[in-house]
Amino acid sequence: MPLIHTLLVYTHILFGAVALVLFWLPVAAKKGSRLHRLVGRYYAWAMYAVALSALLSCLLVLIDPVGIRRPGLTLNAETAANVARGARMGGLFLLMLAVLTFASVRHGLLALRERQQPGVLRSTAHRGLLVALGVLGLVVTGIGLNFANVLLQIFGGISVVVSISMLRETRPQRLTATQRTIAHLGGLIGSGIGAHTAFFAFGGARFFADLLPGQWQTLAWVIAPAIGTVAIIRLNRRYRRAEQTAPVVGQHLGRSRPTSP
Repeated sequence: MPLIHTLLVYTHILFGAVALVLFWLPVAAKKGSRLHRLVGRYYAWAMYAVALSALLSCLLVLIDPVGIRRPGLTLNAETAANVARGARMGGLFLLMLAVLTFASVRHGLLALRERQQPGVLRSTAHRGLLVALGVLGLVVTGIGLNFANVLLQIFGGISVVVSISMLRETRPQRLTATQRTIAHLGGLIGSGIGAHTAFFAFGGARFFADLLPGQWQTLAWVIAPAIGTVAIIRLNRRYRRAEQTAPVVGQHLGRSRPTSP
């Protein structure tokens, strides 16, 4: 089982690195262009692989925490219990992040399909996934409060908020073009936040250890979510303003158009 866990971790790292590179190409490309759609599809597949490999590796930790974290060692009962508790807490936290990533990518892709397949966002499977994310968020938040762990509290709360936000987007019988765009961008940018957070918190941990000692290491976890959240809010406002002003502009042009004799 430790070998399987190691292979899953390396798979996770490999596809995570690929996703980090692919994320920025659709962002820079013209929206709706062939490059945007093609690379965006590859990015989504890479992020699915990231999320699924993380989910499976976390499940292994939850099933056999001591065997995964301390393979081949004989521990006394107290030490084994402590190792198991810490491993399961970390495993549950990372499992929640895996579900958050998977749900964000799926929500963003389904939002695009909503135009041709109205109601696809309201499927039982997708809503169940979002509810599961919210429940995991509440559990992790509760654990964070119990152990005074700020990181668990922050990301548990984020997962609950994201779950509620996406569930609200599944309510309309038919989404407008603006609502579909916002749901698509929110989901895919949200998954990108997860990829960059993992990079800053894990891949860049050694680098940030020198710059951010002690409790300041928490900043490595919140830099990407903070920037990404601001970006999503600004995009939401931009598209909503465009939707609100479009009819007004159209009516004004209609009134100013000269009548035919």
